[in-house]
Amino acid sequence: MSKATIIMRGNAIFDGTGTEPFAGSVVINGNQIVAVLRENDAREYIGEETKVFDCGDQLIMPGFNDSHTHITQGAFLEDEDFSFCVLEATSKEAAIQMAKDYADVHPNNEWIYGFMMNNLIWEDQTLPAMADIDKVISDRPVILQMADLHTIILNSAAVKKADITKDTPNPDDGIIEKDDNGELTGRLYDGASFKVMDMIYSPSDEVYISVYTKFFQKMKSLGITTVSLLSPYTVHDNPIPYFEEMDRQGNLTTRVIMYPNISTYEKKSFAALRRNYSSGKLRVMGLKQLIDGVTGVYTAALLEPYTNKPDTCGTYSVDIDEFRMQALNVIKDGVPLRVHTIGDKAVRVMLDIFEEGERLYGKQGLRHVQEHIETVQPCDQPRFAQLGVVGSMSPTAMLFDLEGGEKGNGLYGDKEAAVGAERAAFSWPLRSLIDQGMILAMNSDFPVVGIEPFTEIYGAVTRQTYDGLPEGGWYPKQRITVAEALKAYTWGSAYCEGCENDFGTLAGGMLADVIVLDRNLFEVEPKEILDTNVTLTVMEGEVVYEK
Repeated sequence: MSKATIIMRGNAIFDGTGTEPFAGSVVINGNQIVAVLRENDAREYIGEETKVFDCGDQLIMPGFNDSHTHITQGAFLEDEDFSFCVLEATSKEAAIQMAKDYADVHPNNEWIYGFMMNNLIWEDQTLPAMADIDKVISDRPVILQMADLHTIILNSAAVKKADITKDTPNPDDGIIEKDDNGELTGRLYDGASFKVMDMIYSPSDEVYISVYTKFFQKMKSLGITTVSLLSPYTVHDNPIPYFEEMDRQGNLTTRVIMYPNISTYEKKSFAALRRNYSSGKLRVMGLKQLIDGVTGVYTAALLEPYTNKPDTCGTYSVDIDEFRMQALNVIKDGVPLRVHTIGDKAVRVMLDIFEEGERLYGKQGLRHVQEHIETVQPCDQPRFAQLGVVGSMSPTAMLFDLEGGEKGNGLYGDKEAAVGAERAAFSWPLRSLIDQGMILAMNSDFPVVGIEPFTEIYGAVTRQTYDGLPEGGWYPKQRITVAEALKAYTWGSAYCEGCENDFGTLAGGMLADVIVLDRNLFEVEPKEILDTNVTLTVMEGEVVYEK
C-alpha cells in the first residue's frame, strides 16, 4: 500500500452527495483522493512524508465550484486604480461627482470607469445621460456602468473615443439609445455596452498577469477550487495565454472552465480548442449566449407585461430566430450550451429550443445549462429534468431584490414589483425545481455580486436579507437545505460543466480538491453562515491556502 501525501481527518466530512456529514478521514496521494474512510483509522496510510491535518469539528468538504463568473472583468473591478464603485451614490448627481473626484485623483487613467451604479435606490431614479455627465466632466472619457452589468452611460468624450455616432446601427444583441430627435443619449444596453467595455480592458500583459494573480489569491482563500468563466469575458477575447503563464508560474490555484460566445463558433477550430483544453486546470467545455436582459431595466423577456411597466414585456437581446438556428447547429455538432434566460418567456423559448434539438438529434448527454432562470412558470419547471437541462442560479441576486424601497428595489429592481405577486411566487423556485428532478448548480455571477460562496449559500437556505428579513424568508417554501446548497456549489456545478467524474465530490479516484471550514454549517444558525471562513484549501493535492 502506497502512503498518503495528505490525510485530513475530522468529525464532520461532507462528501458532496449525502445529507449529513460523517466522521472519518480523507486520504490523498499526489493529486488524487485515494479513499474516504468513515470512522476507520487512517494510520495505515501514514508514512514519513505524510502531512496530517486534524480538523476536529470543522467541516471538511469538496472545494467550492463557482459555475458562473466573469472573473476576467471582476479581477479588474477589484483593483481600485482601474475603476471605482458607484454603489454608494444616492443620486445621479452624486454618481457623476464621484466620477469627477476619481478623475482628479487618477490623472493618467485613459478611461474614468465607475461600476455598480444603482439608480433604483435613488429618490429620482432617472438614469443620467451624456449631457448630465458633460456638465461636470467632458474633457476625459467617462463610463458609468449599472449594477446589472448590461447598461452603461457615456459622456461625449467616451462616445467619441468609442467611435459611436447617431448613425451607428444597433448591434444584433443590444441598443444604442437615441432621444426623440434621433440624438444619442449616451445610454447603451446589452450587447452595445459589451462592445464598448471591451475597449477599456486593454492594459499590458504584465498588468493582466498581476491583476489575475492577485485575484486568484483571493479565490483560494475562499475555498474556490474551480470557476466557470462565461462569455462575455469583457477583458480579453482570449485570456487563455495569461492563465497558461500563471500555470507555469504555479499561480493557477483555481481551475478555470471556459465558455466562449456562440457567435465565435466554427466547427473545426472549436473542436481543436476543446481537444487542446479538455483536461487539467484549464478547460473549454461549451459555448455561452444571453438571449434576454434583466428585469431592473425591463429587458428580461416576460410572457406577460411588467407589473410596474405594463407597456412592455421586455425583449430578446438577440434575433431569436437566428439564434435558434445557431443553437440547433451547435447542438447537432455535440456542443453543450449555456444560455442566460431570466424572464419566463426566455426560459420557455430556450427549453423549446433544447427540446427541438433533442427531437432532431437525439439524446446526446450534453450538459445544456440555463443561467439565472429567475422566473419559471410552473408548467415549465418539470421540463428541466425531462430534458436534462441544468438550472444555474445565483441566490444573492434574490437577496438584492429584497433590499431597500417599499418592496425592495434592489440591484436588479424589486422582483415582486416587476413581475407581480403571482409570478413572484415562482421566482427563484429552487425547492420546486429540485423536487421535480432538476440538477441545480449554484454560483455568484461575479462581479454582478461578490464572489464569496457563503452569501449564496445563506441566500438559498434562508431567502432572507442579511438583516434576517422578511421573517421566515421570502416565499419560504422555496428554501433549500444546507446539504442541497453545498451539493449545488460542488457536485452540481461540476455536473453542469460535464466534469463530475473528475471533481465535485470526495471519493476515491477524484481529484483532490478539498477545503476545511472553521465551523460545521450543519450545526450553526443560518446567520452564522455569513461569518464562516475557510481555514485550508487543497487543490489537486497541493495545499494552496492555510489560515
